[in-house]
Amino acid sequence: MNEKEFEKELIRYLSGESAVDVKCGMIREKGAYIQKAKLWKYEPHIKNTEALWDNFKKILEQHNQSTLEHPLSVVEFNQVKKIISNLHTPYEAGQFLYGLNGVSQIEIDLDDGRHVFLIVFDQREIGAGDTIYQVVNQIKRPAVIMGKQDRRFDTTLLINGLPVIQIEEKTNTHDINEALNQMHQYIDENQYRDIFSTLQILVAMTPDNVKYMANTTSERFNKDFAFFWQRKEDNSIVRNWREFADSMLSIPMAHQMAVNYMILDGTKNRETLKVMRPYQVYATQKVIEGIKRTDFESGDKKIGYIWHTTGSGKTITSFKTAWLASRLPNVDKVVFVVDRIALTRKTNERYRAYDPDGNTEDRLHSGSVEETKNTSDLSRKLKSRDNKIIVTSVQKLGVLVKRKSFKCPEKNIVFIVDEAHRSTGGDTFAAIQKAFKRSAWVGYTGTPMFDETCTGLRTEDIFGKLLHAYTIREAIADKNVLGFKVDFETTIDEEKMRRQYLPAFYKSRYPKWSEEQITKKIDHLTEKDIDDTIEPSFYDENEEHIRLVVEDVFKNWKNRSNNGKYNALFTTHVGGGKASVPMAMMYYREFQRVNEENKKMENLH
Repeated sequence: MNEKEFEKELIRYLSGESAVDVKCGMIREKGAYIQKAKLWKYEPHIKNTEALWDNFKKILEQHNQSTLEHPLSVVEFNQVKKIISNLHTPYEAGQFLYGLNGVSQIEIDLDDGRHVFLIVFDQREIGAGDTIYQVVNQIKRPAVIMGKQDRRFDTTLLINGLPVIQIEEKTNTHDINEALNQMHQYIDENQYRDIFSTLQILVAMTPDNVKYMANTTSERFNKDFAFFWQRKEDNSIVRNWREFADSMLSIPMAHQMAVNYMILDGTKNRETLKVMRPYQVYATQKVIEGIKRTDFESGDKKIGYIWHTTGSGKTITSFKTAWLASRLPNVDKVVFVVDRIALTRKTNERYRAYDPDGNTEDRLHSGSVEETKNTSDLSRKLKSRDNKIIVTSVQKLGVLVKRKSFKCPEKNIVFIVDEAHRSTGGDTFAAIQKAFKRSAWVGYTGTPMFDETCTGLRTEDIFGKLLHAYTIREAIADKNVLGFKVDFETTIDEEKMRRQYLPAFYKSRYPKWSEEQITKKIDHLTEKDIDDTIEPSFYDENEEHIRLVVEDVFKNWKNRSNNGKYNALFTTHVGGGKASVPMAMMYYREFQRVNEENKKMENLH
């Protein structure tokens, strides 16, 4: 079929007209009538920008009847049009659609002197209530830039009258990238402005290939961030347009993708809109479903764990999970736990950047995310009545529960643990889980423990069943993983640092200090201070450090190599411009020594 026929078939499919029969909100499939969710209503009379504005005006008036005593006048509606037309980037549009606490409003002055707020979107009514879903096509768009040609947009999905998803179709004789390039051209030509400023998702579609991406600015348009949809059961790619329409473009999924599963990345000077990938969406859904079913008073509090390979975007997934969980009626607090004190600040910064409730100008003192300065601060924030997401460390939680004065808060608390394969074994973590009586636990890891050789416990023992997996094999096939990721591991333990290495360090650095001054200084160091104090050169040609690194490699090789299916490069580095070969040889000899010992043990058995 040609492009126009394909477009018509897509619209018929989205609006339910391609079904064999439709009767009283029921659709006949395979000889039986079944109840369907809301469908996109085709509006064939809407063919230009003015008609779109008129349609939006009617819906806005319909949803605000309790506020408005009469239809909006030209002067009143011009205020509405100005606010929407002044959304200069997709990021700003995302902020507008999210609104305040999930309710998007427009503030205007009425002709009678009243100052009112008109509701545009309410996230509590996604797929339900009075939310209106429409599909339009062939919208005429006159040229904005001198010398450019007039345009016609293929298919547009409207939610409450505003364009949210734009679909460009091509036939099978064309490459999917041509549709992406076409939308990039529209961005270049300022076509996604005025009422089209609210676009969140761009979809490029052929009958046998589909990709989607977040709307963006021209300079940040990158086809590498156009994703395939994937099947929930095995992460396999969806290429057929009907299957894509059934899953991603269905209601309420399309609405959730455009609001719940968008990330407003407010990183300073790099504000951008991001759309979650399918495996991130599925993992988030699994956890939220588990939390909803949790009985905090009794029963199993282990919701499960997410196995997403290193570099696949666990921070975005865990943030969205934490944020959605904090909005659930059965949850009082969400605590995001990292395995190192030094990582709390970095995680807190990322989370604040993603927080839609954060003030762009002052994210440090606004929004839904807060860091813990110390154990006492953690205790206070756990007891507070707000629903903010707390970012803290295993170490601080461990110190808190050991206090004689500790009293478990009478709250339903969800703990989301990052890098769940580390720092979750042993007595400390078990004590934390035991101390919080009304808690639920979720783990995120790139390398789950499947046996008891590493920490004494399997990941499943600590968090419950595997909820969703996206492994290195799938990530490599999808080209979704980063080239490199730094993974911190502790070698020399804190006690030995304080007793042996730090005294020597301060003696050499400050020869005039007395033993008493050095001891006082070390006693007041936190774990983060120790990390910051020890210079990288401390590890150069350090035999104990090398022995512990090699021990860690052997201990975790089975999991990290996926049972020997993947290899790795081992590199060494020393500071001060020194050659790294001597240190590489030290590692080589240590690997040889351990290999020989392992062979002897195997021969004995």
